[in-house]
Amino acid sequence: MPRSGNPLSASNCVVTPIFHNVAFFFEDTEQFVNYKTDKRNRGRYGRYDNPNWSEVEDRLATLEDSEAALLFPSGMSALTSTVLTFVRQGEKILFLSRTYRNAKALFDEVISGFGIKAVALDQADTDLFKEQFLKEYDTKCRMVVIEMPSNPHQYLVDLAFVRQTVGPDTLILVDSTLSTPINLKPLRHGADLVVHSCTKYLAGHADVMAGSVAGTVARLEKLRRTRDVTGAIPGPDTAFLLNRGLETLPMRMANFESVGATVAKYLNGHPRVSRVYWTGLPDHPHHELAKKYLLGHGGVIAFELCASRIETTVFVDKLRVPYMGTNFGSCQPMVEQCSVFTYYKLAPQERESMGITDQLVRLSVGFASAEILIEDMEQAFAQTFRRPDRRVSNAWG
Repeated sequence: MPRSGNPLSASNCVVTPIFHNVAFFFEDTEQFVNYKTDKRNRGRYGRYDNPNWSEVEDRLATLEDSEAALLFPSGMSALTSTVLTFVRQGEKILFLSRTYRNAKALFDEVISGFGIKAVALDQADTDLFKEQFLKEYDTKCRMVVIEMPSNPHQYLVDLAFVRQTVGPDTLILVDSTLSTPINLKPLRHGADLVVHSCTKYLAGHADVMAGSVAGTVARLEKLRRTRDVTGAIPGPDTAFLLNRGLETLPMRMANFESVGATVAKYLNGHPRVSRVYWTGLPDHPHHELAKKYLLGHGGVIAFELCASRIETTVFVDKLRVPYMGTNFGSCQPMVEQCSVFTYYKLAPQERESMGITDQLVRLSVGFASAEILIEDMEQAFAQTFRRPDRRVSNAWG
């Protein structure tokens, strides 16, 4: 991890101060000319640059092995800005059907208004995905959007196949929020752009909302122009807190990896669990792809119970250690029954098509120890399957 501290801070602070100012001055015209020609790294106006952004963007670029990176106020802002920068009316996007629901909404509901066609491909079956990809890909395809690993099933895509199939005018964008740059380096495997919801693992404390895009300088200068015009910028406090999170990212990911592996193996051997989705397990359907692309597997685990919808709700309600909610990647353990929380707005048929069953639970291990999490799940299993909860049953109707 590169040393913290920004030369624009004009101080010897170990931690870069927060720059709330939106105006910057120049000593003379020559200094401004140098700014415009990039001869001097200096601020101009708060919608265009900020010392706190600059520091974090440089660190993100280093983490991604990219030439440059840009910050945005959220992951969805980063994705939307990128799509609208590089895809034009009459062109096409291929994306994955088992993707983040708001990304899916962007492709299904929003971009059609800009005359852009979006086609969803199911990546669960790797052979079927390749067949569909070859069928749908054509010269109008300007971008392929891949969430890798997918959330919550942690499905992967063979990036080498996609890179070999698409033409030079087609951009491959990878959302690797669930893996972070610690566990996946998409640009090494043929991706052109990498998007993150920095809200999750990168910031890591459940107190920051931000997004990022990494890639070449040439592409990101186009994207920067979109950001300048639309004003899709984060505040300096956001960048400051995100920078704090990046300081501890490698250590946090190592802890998540260790705890995640222990908990995943425990769940994989439990008689009340029918399936576990964690790419480090040999029986994960995409484990071979994980060995090819991933450097680690993280601390998010999805699993399906051998239970009814109501019993699954009871199990989640009986857990005492994790907070019940939809976030992941923070210090706090988080748990959700996926069909009830993140995907509750979708019709049952749509949830089914995405593999979101009523028995699917997602756990983000946080900083809890494996022993504490397993002990907690043991008592939740015991209470759920020995003593029916009438109150919850009535709540379901």
